[in-house]
Amino acid sequence: MKRTVLAAIAAIVCLCTLAGCGTMKTKWRETRKLYREYINTDPSIDFSDQGISDKGLQHLAALMMPVDERLLAMLRTLGSQDAAPDPEWAQQLLTANPWLSGIAVVDASGSVVGQVPSTPMRPLDYAALLDMADRYKVRKMGARVVSDEMGTVVMVAMPFFKENEWAGIVVVHFDPRNLIRFSPNPDALVVVSTEGLVWSGGGQGESLAALKWSDILKGEVQGDIRTGGGEYVWQARYLGQIELVYLTDAREVRAAKPEPKKEAAPAPEPNKALPSTEPLPQPKDLTAP
Repeated sequence: MKRTVLAAIAAIVCLCTLAGCGTMKTKWRETRKLYREYINTDPSIDFSDQGISDKGLQHLAALMMPVDERLLAMLRTLGSQDAAPDPEWAQQLLTANPWLSGIAVVDASGSVVGQVPSTPMRPLDYAALLDMADRYKVRKMGARVVSDEMGTVVMVAMPFFKENEWAGIVVVHFDPRNLIRFSPNPDALVVVSTEGLVWSGGGQGESLAALKWSDILKGEVQGDIRTGGGEYVWQARYLGQIELVYLTDAREVRAAKPEPKKEAAPAPEPNKALPSTEPLPQPKDLTAP
């Protein structure tokens, strides 16, 4: 009897072990499948993906990128300067970015301690920039867009420090017209900001600048706006604490019919003999005996 009980117990243990092994194998196969599908996936290239398919966005990108790339490159150089620059550095920045109008070094009290060129083309008031001391103390840029009877000027300020204490700002300023000219079609591009119009283009610049961009930009950085009979696609980016918005009317490019695909060259006839690549026979040596 005792042997029978022991044999039964052993059989049950074996069955449980076998069942457990089967479950473990199943779970292991499922784990491997998940790993291959979601973690260690096989790389692949989708040649059917054409990228941005919206013709309006494509058109806007073509108009704004030559402008925005130059602006970003200048900001990277400016952002690397955390000490009061010397005149040579300022001149190099102007030479590398000829669309800039000038550079000024202003201390925390508002005194201009240096500028290039030494006599600016227009008087500038840096008080509004200096009001953003809280941003500068944490090494953030500030910016202003100012319009007056002389036109529009954009000013960007980068803080500089002495003994790790905020001591003033390096201000670059430029006329937007000098930067927008790098666009392939400046009249088709409008640039507004949360502080007003930057570049009116050839269309509805004033009406677009009058929109409540501070509210629009709370949840979006890109979109479409219908106003004044136009269908504008737009893209925003930060410049210091303000936001620049690039826009263009996308009606024409979206309505344009796609160009017909070019027909492929006809394939050669299957039974047509191709020219031989065998070398031609050499002529006999007529001087041989």
